[in-house]
Amino acid sequence: MFKKHKGLIVLDMKGHLLEVVNEAENLNSKIFSLIRLEIMWALSELGEDGATARQIKSGLKIRNDGTTYSNLNTLVDMEYLKKEFVTFESKELEVYSITLEGLEEWNKTKKWLDMLVCGD
Repeated sequence: MFKKHKGLIVLDMKGHLLEVVNEAENLNSKIFSLIRLEIMWALSELGEDGATARQIKSGLKIRNDGTTYSNLNTLVDMEYLKKEFVTFESKELEVYSITLEGLEEWNKTKKWLDMLVCGD
């Protein structure tokens, strides 16, 4: 996976560069921000139960509400997440969960990242 070249350690793609580039064309570039990748990962792990924005912000250590809601709303607009309202202890909460389309996009993204990092 890694090799030494002129005193530097570099990733040995073993001919996978074209495959990585070609596969990248099938991905939605709007998902590629660290926060969006983390949100998609977290909600893919939680499944149908999802999480509130506050839980997502806290769990992923996102610094502010604006960043959290901006990224969640973008993923909802892309139909990768769905937002539902639930009442808990007399409060209405927004709960976010990953959609089937979102899960499919997340799986494609994971596969591409794995190819990029591991060369497989």
